[in-house]
Amino acid sequence: MLNITFVYPDFENLGVEYLMAVCKEKGFNVNFIFYYADDPYTRVKKCVDYRRIAHNVINTKPDVVVFSCITDNYLHQLNCAREIKKISPKIFTVFGGIHVTAVWKRVISKEEVDCVSIGEGELSLPEFLLSCSENGGFSIPEKSFNGVVFKNGNRILGKPEKVSAAELDSIPFPEKDLFYQAMGFYPKEYYIITSRGCPYRCSYCYNSIFDNQKFRRRSVENVIEELVWAKKRFKIEYVHFCDDSFTTDFSWLERFCEVYKDKVNLPFLCSANPLLINHNVAKCLKQAGCVDVQIGVQSLSEKICRNILLRPLDKERIKYAITVLKEAGMMVQADHMLGIPDDTVEEEEKAIEFYNEVRPNLISVFWLTYYPGTKIIEIAKQKGLLTEKDVEKIEEGYALTEGNMHSGGSMKHPEKYYAVAFLLNYLPLLPKRAVNFLVKTGFYRVLKIKSYFLSTVIMRVILSFFDRRYFTGRGHILRFLKRLVTLA
Repeated sequence: MLNITFVYPDFENLGVEYLMAVCKEKGFNVNFIFYYADDPYTRVKKCVDYRRIAHNVINTKPDVVVFSCITDNYLHQLNCAREIKKISPKIFTVFGGIHVTAVWKRVISKEEVDCVSIGEGELSLPEFLLSCSENGGFSIPEKSFNGVVFKNGNRILGKPEKVSAAELDSIPFPEKDLFYQAMGFYPKEYYIITSRGCPYRCSYCYNSIFDNQKFRRRSVENVIEELVWAKKRFKIEYVHFCDDSFTTDFSWLERFCEVYKDKVNLPFLCSANPLLINHNVAKCLKQAGCVDVQIGVQSLSEKICRNILLRPLDKERIKYAITVLKEAGMMVQADHMLGIPDDTVEEEEKAIEFYNEVRPNLISVFWLTYYPGTKIIEIAKQKGLLTEKDVEKIEEGYALTEGNMHSGGSMKHPEKYYAVAFLLNYLPLLPKRAVNFLVKTGFYRVLKIKSYFLSTVIMRVILSFFDRRYFTGRGHILRFLKRLVTLA
C-alpha cells in the first residue's frame, strides 16, 4: 500500500485527523509531520525552516504528501511543498482544505501542486489514492474523479464537482494519536465536532461559499462512543465541541445531553447562535455539564447585519440568551467583530453600552479578515474597499495588512478602533459605572493600544486564573508555553 504523509502547522485540525483516519481504514500507511509557523492565537512567529521540514517529510518515505490549507497557512504549506519537490520531484503532492476549495484553479496552477481535493475529502480522496495504487506501486490514474483535479503529464484530469457528502456516522473517529505525538503532548481539552454545516450563510464565513450545503449531524450514539473512547484513551478532562451551531436541533440536543451526563460527564464548551438559545436550551446544557458557551454576536447594528454580514439580528434575543445562560451558571463568551464595512466608532460605542448592560463574562474581539470565495468580498468590492488586485492577493494567500483576526484584520487604517477593542476586551473586569463614564466622556479613546498582548492576552490570562470555567484560556496558555520551550 502507498505511504501517505500529512503535513499541518501550529494547531490541531479535525479535518486532517478525519482524513488520516479514513486513509488508515483503507489500508494506507499514514504518517504525520507537524511544524510551527505563525499561530494567530499565541502571536508567536518564527523563521520557518522549510528545508528541514521537507527533509522530515521525505524521511517518512512518502508516495503522496497531503497538505490541508486554510488561507492563513496556505503560503507556508506551499513553501513546504516547493522544498519537497526540489529534493524529491517524484513525490506526489495533494492540496486540500477550505482555501483550496475556494480557489482550486489558482492552487492547481502552482508547479509544486500535483493535485487538489475539493470540498469534503473523506470519500473522494481515498477513492483517488486507491486508484493510484492499483498497479502495486504509485501511478497517476488515467480516469477522472469527482472532487479531485490532478495533473497527469501535461494534462489536467478530474472534475471539480463535489462528491456526495459522507454519512457522518460512517466516518471513523479522527486520528488523534499521530497529531498528539507530533505536537509533543496530549492535551486535556478534547476537540470534537458533532455536525457539519450551519443554518446560516453569514457573508464573512466560509459557510457562505457553500450555497447548497445542508446541516448534517452525527447520531447521539456515535458521538458518545467517541467521547467514551477518548476519555479512556487520552484521560481527557474537558470537551470542546467545535460545531458552528451546537444548539440547532433541540430534540437532538436534549437526548444528547441526557446520555452525555450519564456516559461522559466532563465539563464542556460549545458555540451557538444566540437566536437558537432559550431557557430550555440553557437548562439542558447546564445539567449535562456545560460550563462555557460562545455566542456569535459580531455586530449590534441592524443595518450592518442586514446589508453587510447577511445575518439576522435581534438585540432582545441576544440579551435574553446571555441572561438565561448566566442565570444557569455558565460562562458566556460573546464574539464581536471590528473592521466591518460601514461600521463607525459611534456604532461601536452603542455596542459597548449594550454589553455593559448585559455583561457577558468575556467579549472575544475579532477583526474582519477577508477570505477568498466569501460573499463579503463582493460587498467590499462594490463599496470600493477592495480592488481586483486586493482580491488576487487574498486568493494567493497574502494578507492585505500586517494584522490578523486578533489585531487589525484586513482593515487598512484600524487605528481609531484600537481603543474600542481595548475597552471591549476589558469591559467584563470593569464596573458598569466606569464603563459608562469612559464612553460618555470619550476618555477611553486615549487607550489606542495596538499591542495584542496588552489589549487581549492579559485580560484572558487573568480570567483563566480566576474563572475555572475558562479551560480554553488555560489551554492556550499551556500551548503558548509549550511553543516557547520548542523555540528556545
